[in-house]
Amino acid sequence: MAITTAPNIAARIFYGLRIDIQYNAHYVSESEVLYPAGGVVVVHDHSLKKQRFIKLQDKSKAVKSLALAPNRRWLALNEVAEEGQKPTITVYDLNTCKRRKILTVPFENSTAREFACVQFTFDSKYLVAITGEPDWYLYYYNWDKGKVESHAKAQNPSGQGTITAVSCNPTDATLVVITGPYTFRIMNVSETVWRQWGWCKAENLNITSCMWLTPDRIMFGTSKGMLMLVENGEFRQNCVFRAAEVVEMSLRKVDTEFLSLYSQDMSSHNFQPKPKSSNLKPSSVLAQRGQAEETAEKRSISSKQDASSERLSDAELYPVTCLTNFPKGFAFACGQGYVHMFEKESLHHWQKRNLFRISRKSYKHTRDTPIWSPQDAIQHIAVDPHQENLLITTLRPQLYYVKLFGQHMLQNPEISFMELGPAMHYGRINSLSMCAWKPIFMTSGEQDRSLRVWNYMTDDVELIRLYQEEVHVVSLHPTGLFAVVGFSDKLRFLVILIDDFEVMREFPIRNCKCAKFSTNGQMFAAVNGKVVQVFSSVSFVNMFNLKGHNGEVTCLSWSASDSILVSCGNEGAVYEWSMSNGQRVGEIIIKTNQFYGCAINMAGKITYAVGSDGEIKELGSSSIRRQIKLIGRPLDTVALSRSDMMLFISGGEGSVVSVQLPLLDKALFKEFHVHNRRVTRLALSYDDQTLVSVAEDASICVWKLTNADGRAIALDKDFAYSKEILISKRDLQEKLNNMDLLATRLTELETEHAYQLRQTEALHAEKLKEIHEGYGAAIEELKEKNETMESEHAHEIGVIQQDISKMRANQEKSLQALETDFNIKLIGEYDRYQNLEDKTARMRKEYEERLEQLAESKRLALRDMSEMYENQVDEKDTAFNELQEQFNLAKREHETIKRCLEEDADREIIEIRTSYETQLKEEKDANVRLKGETGLMKKKLIVANKEIDEFKHQILQLKDEQVQFQGVISALEKDVSDLKKEISERDGTIQDKERRIYDLKRKKQELEKYKFVLNFKITELKNQIEPLERDLKEKKKRILELEESLEKLLHQISYRETKISQLDDKLVSAKKDYLNEAHRNLMMKNTLQKIKIDLHNITTYFQDPQKLKSSVKVLFHKYVEDIDFLRSRVAEDEALREFNRQRDHLEKQVVLLKNQLAKALGGTKSDVGRIMDENCVLLTEINNMRTDLKTARTRCWEMESILGLSARYVPPAVARRKLKHITENREKIQERFNEKLGEKEQTIEELKTENQKLLEKIKCAEVPDKDEYK
Repeated sequence: MAITTAPNIAARIFYGLRIDIQYNAHYVSESEVLYPAGGVVVVHDHSLKKQRFIKLQDKSKAVKSLALAPNRRWLALNEVAEEGQKPTITVYDLNTCKRRKILTVPFENSTAREFACVQFTFDSKYLVAITGEPDWYLYYYNWDKGKVESHAKAQNPSGQGTITAVSCNPTDATLVVITGPYTFRIMNVSETVWRQWGWCKAENLNITSCMWLTPDRIMFGTSKGMLMLVENGEFRQNCVFRAAEVVEMSLRKVDTEFLSLYSQDMSSHNFQPKPKSSNLKPSSVLAQRGQAEETAEKRSISSKQDASSERLSDAELYPVTCLTNFPKGFAFACGQGYVHMFEKESLHHWQKRNLFRISRKSYKHTRDTPIWSPQDAIQHIAVDPHQENLLITTLRPQLYYVKLFGQHMLQNPEISFMELGPAMHYGRINSLSMCAWKPIFMTSGEQDRSLRVWNYMTDDVELIRLYQEEVHVVSLHPTGLFAVVGFSDKLRFLVILIDDFEVMREFPIRNCKCAKFSTNGQMFAAVNGKVVQVFSSVSFVNMFNLKGHNGEVTCLSWSASDSILVSCGNEGAVYEWSMSNGQRVGEIIIKTNQFYGCAINMAGKITYAVGSDGEIKELGSSSIRRQIKLIGRPLDTVALSRSDMMLFISGGEGSVVSVQLPLLDKALFKEFHVHNRRVTRLALSYDDQTLVSVAEDASICVWKLTNADGRAIALDKDFAYSKEILISKRDLQEKLNNMDLLATRLTELETEHAYQLRQTEALHAEKLKEIHEGYGAAIEELKEKNETMESEHAHEIGVIQQDISKMRANQEKSLQALETDFNIKLIGEYDRYQNLEDKTARMRKEYEERLEQLAESKRLALRDMSEMYENQVDEKDTAFNELQEQFNLAKREHETIKRCLEEDADREIIEIRTSYETQLKEEKDANVRLKGETGLMKKKLIVANKEIDEFKHQILQLKDEQVQFQGVISALEKDVSDLKKEISERDGTIQDKERRIYDLKRKKQELEKYKFVLNFKITELKNQIEPLERDLKEKKKRILELEESLEKLLHQISYRETKISQLDDKLVSAKKDYLNEAHRNLMMKNTLQKIKIDLHNITTYFQDPQKLKSSVKVLFHKYVEDIDFLRSRVAEDEALREFNRQRDHLEKQVVLLKNQLAKALGGTKSDVGRIMDENCVLLTEINNMRTDLKTARTRCWEMESILGLSARYVPPAVARRKLKHITENREKIQERFNEKLGEKEQTIEELKTENQKLLEKIKCAEVPDKDEYK
C-alpha cells in the first residue's frame, strides 16, 4: 500500500537561549523553567528532561521582552512591530501552550513601534504596558476582555528621561512605579484617571533597576552602584547604601556616618532632594500603616557596612541591575558577575546572607581562563516559587542557577553559579556528525573553538574539549570511537577516549571545511582547497586525489557500499566518483546555481541535490531526472533516510522540510518551524527515528519521527546501541592505582573506624556504668524520701480527719440556724406570691381585650391590601398580554426574515451548482473533442504506414542500381590501389615526422604541467614566506629598538650607580656630623649639670660677700669663653665654609666631566674599554682625595675641640695652655698646610689637563667613524 502523506516530525528537545530578549528566563514551577529559544518558547522540566513548546505565530516579528503573571499561568510576549504597524502583546496560556489574547494600541495616531515595558498586576487580571519613543504612553489593559481600561502620559512632564521598566505594587493593582534613566514616577489610577504623587525628583539619577521592597517601600539602584529607598511616597534622604559594601539594612536606628556618605554621594550626583509636599494623597495601600509607625519609620534608618573596605572611586563603581524581590528577601546584581542576596529577618531588617558569582567553577570544562568576561554580565534574575533556587541569564546562551539558602557567606564568602542543563555552544555551530553504533552526535563551534559529544537518548553532553585553533569540520566514525576534525592548521584523526580526545594522526590539510567518513568507516574523504582527497582509515594512505571542482566544495556523500562518492560545489557542479579507480563516473554542471548539499541513495544510483535556486534536483546517469520547487527560498542542507523513503531539507530562516520519496511531479512535503535562524546542518540517526538540526544561533533541535511506520528501515531485533568506550593504558593504570589507593584507604578507615568504635564502646560502657551507679544511688535516696513522705502523709491524714470531724459538727449547727431563718423567709415569700397571682389575672384580662381589638383592625387592613394588590395584578396581566403580542409579532418577523435568508441561500446554492454543472459540461465537451482529435491522429498514422511501404519499394529499386554501379567501381578501384601505393610510401615518411612532432608536443605539455605545478608551489611558498619575512623584519626592528633602549638603560644605570655612591658618601658624612652633634649635646648637658652643682655650692657663701665674689669669678673663668676664642672660632667657621664651597665646586666639575665622558662614550664604541679604565683611575684618585678630605676634617674637629669650640668642651685654663703651645708652631703648621694645599691644587690641574686630553682623543675618534658611516 503506497504512503500518500509526507513524514511528520515533532521537536522533542530544543537546546538554546535567545539573549536578545529581556527577562528571558522564568520559573513556572519548582522544576519547570520557561525561556525563549529559536522561534519557540520552551517550558523545560529539568527533573524529567521533558519539554513543552509555545510556537510563536509570526516568527518574523522581533520579541523585545517576556512577562510572567504572578500566578505563573499566563505569559505575555512584547512583540516589536514592523514599519507602519502597531506593536502587539500576545498572551499565552501555559497550561495549554496556546494563544489566549492579542493586545495592541487602540489609537490610530500612535507612532510607537514597540512597548518599552510590560508587567502584570499582582492579581494577574490587569496588564500595564508603556509604549516606547516618541509616545511614552501608559496603557492599563483588562487583558482577558481585550480592552484598555485607562491610559495616561508616562514620561516626565518636562519630557526629560526615558522609561525602561514599570513595577506593579504587590498588594494594590492600581499603583505602579515607572523608572528609567532620569525618570522616577509613582502613579495610581482612580476611576480611569491616572495621577502622579510622591517624590519624583530624579533628573540627575540614572536609575537602572527598581522593585517594591514592601507594599509601601520602593527600592531602586543607580548606575553608580547606589541603593536608595522611597517610603510612603517620600524619598529617604538618610537611606542611601553602597550596593557592593552594605551587609545589613535596619530601618530602626540612625547612623550619622551614612548621613555624611549620603551628602557626598548626592554631591557627586549633583542631586539635592527636597521634602515631599504635604498635600499629596497617599494610596489606599500605603495608608494601611498607622500614623505612629509611619513617623517612627521616617525617623529611623541604618546600614552597617564593612569597616575595612575602602571607598570605591567612580571608575570602580558598577551599576545595580536586576533587583528582584521574594518573600524571604531580595537579590540584585552589582559587579563583575556578582549577585548579592539579602535575607529578610524582620519587617524592618535585612541581612546580607550570600554572595554569588559566575567563575570558572560555573562552567563544565568550557572555560579556558578564570578571567571574568563581559559576556558574563548578568541580564536577568528569577527565583523559583519555593524560594530554593536562583536562576540567572547572561549574554551567553546558557542558564545558570544556585541554591538560595545553602552555606552562609561566613562559611563560604563566594558561591559559584552552576550551569543548568547541558553546556551550550557560544557562537555559530559550523559542523554536525551522527554516529551509527551509538546514540551520540558531535558538534564543533566556530567562535568558542570547542568539540562536544551529545547523547540524544539521555539529553546530555558527554564530552567537551576546547582548542586554541579554529575548528572547521567534524566527522564521526560509524563506531563512535574515532573522529576526523579539520583545524585551521591541520586535519587530525582523533581517538575518542572516556574523557578526552587523543590525536592519532595528522594530515597537512589547512582550513579543511568539509570531511566525511564512508558509510562502513574504512575510508574518509577530506577537501583540500578544490581537491577531494580520499584516505584509508586503517593505513592512512592517500588513496585518491579527486580533481574537477573549480569552486569551494560544500558537501560530500557516500553510498551504502562505499563504491560511490558524490561531491558538490558552489560553482554549480555535482560529480560522482568511483572508489574502485578514482575516476569521475557522472557529472552535472549548472553554472547559474550554487549547490549547498547532496545525498545519494543506498543503491548509489540516484542523487538528490539542493542549492540557491530553491529546487530539489533528482540526478542520475549524468542527467537531471526531476527538479521540483519547494518553499520558494534557497535550500541549505539535505539528509536522506537509509530506507530511501524520506528526505529532510532545510532552507530559508529556520525551516525544516520533510519530503516523501519517491519524488512525483508534485512533491508531498511538510514544513516545520522551530528555529528562527538559518539551519546549517542536518543529521539522521541510524534507525531513521531521530533527526538533529543545528542553526546559526547555536541552537540544537532533536526531532522525533512520529509516523515512521513503513518509512524507516527495518532493523534487526537484536540490534542495540554500543556502550563500549576507549581508555588509554596510562589513564586505565592511573584509575586502577587510584582504585587500589582508595581500597587501601578504605581498609585503613575501616580498621580505624573499628578501633574508634571499640574505644567509644568502652568509653560508653564506663559512662553507662557511672550513670547506672548514679541512678542506683538516686533511686535509694528517692526510696528513703518516699518512706519519710509516706509517714508524713499518714500523720497529715490523721490531722485532716480530726479537722473534718470538727468542721462537720460546726456545719450541722449552722444548718439548723439557716433552716429556721429560711422557714421565716418562706412564709413571707408565699404571701408575696399570692398578691402577684391576683395581679397577673387582672393583667391577662386586659390584654385579651386589647388582642381582640388588634385582630379586628388587622382583618380590615388585610382586606384593603388584598383589594389593592388584586388591582395591581390585573394591570400587570394586561401589560403582560400586550408584551406577549409584541413578542409574537417579533417572532413572526424573525421567521419571515429567516425564511428569506434560507431562500436566498438556496438560490445561491442553486446558482453555484448550475455554474459548476456548466463547467463540468464544458469539461465533458472538451473530452469529446479530444477523443475526436485522437481518431484523426489514428487515421494519419495509417496513412503514414502506407507511405513507409512505398518508400521500402523504392529502396529495393535503388539497391539494384547499386549492384550495377558496383562493377564500375571495382574497375576504378584498381586504379586507385596503384595510386594508394605511391601515397602510402609518402605517408610513411610523413607519419615518422608527425610521430616525432607528437612526441615533442607531449613532452612540451608535460613540461608545461610541471611548470604550472612548480609555479603554483612557488606562489604558495611565496605566500608563506612573505608574512614570515615581514615578521622577521618587524622583529629585527624590535631587536634594534630593544638594543638601543638597553644601551640607554645601561647608561642610566651607571649614572645612577655613581649618583648612589656619592649620596652614600654624603650620607656617611651626615651621619658622622649627626653623631658629633649628639656627642656635643651630651657634653653640654654634662657641663650644664656641673654649672648647676657649682651654683648650688656657691649658695653656701651668701652670708660672706667676699667669698661669694671670688667664687663667682672662679666660676666665670671656669665656664665662660674669652673674646679671643670667640673671634678665633668665627675665623675657623669662615675657613670651614670656604673649604666646603671649594669641595662643592670640585664635585660639580667632576659631575660635568663625567657627563661629557658619558656623551663621548655614546658616540664611540671602540675606545669604551680604554676610557672606562682611565675613569676607574680617576675615581681611585678622587677617592684618595676624599680620604684626605676626611682626615683634614678630623684634624679640624680636633682643633675645634682643642679651642673649646666643639662638643668635647675644654676649660679656659687648659685651652690657654694648649693655645700657647699651638701658636708657637703656627708658622710651621701654616707652611705645611700651604704646601699640601699647593700639592692638591697641582693634582687637580693635572686631572683637568688629563680629562681635556681624553676629550680631544674622543672627538678625534668620532670624526673617522662618521666618515665611515657616510
